[in-house]
Amino acid sequence: MLSPAPATSRESDGAPIDEAEADRLYAEAMAAARRAARVAAELERAAAQAPQPGWQLAAASCRRAEGNLRSAAEAVPEVPVDATAEPRRALVIDPLSIDRLRRVAFWEGLPLVLTRLEFDLLVALAERAGEVMHKDDLLRQVWGYAGRVTRTRTVDSHASRLRRSLIGAGAPGTIIVNVWGIGYRLVVPDLERAA
Repeated sequence: MLSPAPATSRESDGAPIDEAEADRLYAEAMAAARRAARVAAELERAAAQAPQPGWQLAAASCRRAEGNLRSAAEAVPEVPVDATAEPRRALVIDPLSIDRLRRVAFWEGLPLVLTRLEFDLLVALAERAGEVMHKDDLLRQVWGYAGRVTRTRTVDSHASRLRRSLIGAGAPGTIIVNVWGIGYRLVVPDLERAA
């Protein structure tokens, strides 16, 4: 019979799990699933070269672990039930509108085709529209990284793809601005005119 996992220090302290913690847990579960997929691929290559049943069994087990980790990640609630601060469902900065719960975004009524991470990056920038967000803060908030990460182009490549998606929907090319050496800022035309 399986027994429940021991309570973490967070649970035993009675501290509620907030949205940032849920996002971090989702990112960690997905990262573990990607690692399991890489290991499974290597085991499958080994099984193809050495047709011993042990390699095939190990590869199949690793693929099951990958599926279980992906399922666990998908089971992490977007906004936990015990969260004290309910984030706004919709962010509207005309002509940009974002529905967090349905995970859709629109530019002047046209739907944007975004990956999960591009959507999360857009939400992070829209929550602080007009402000510069440091790359380290974006890596923590969107990707779940901990600590200071010095050598990654992850934010740059996703910001570039997000910018292309927005431009494709009719947004100006200066919607996502790279503040060199610091981070990124979402600049919405109506917001700039009001300033």
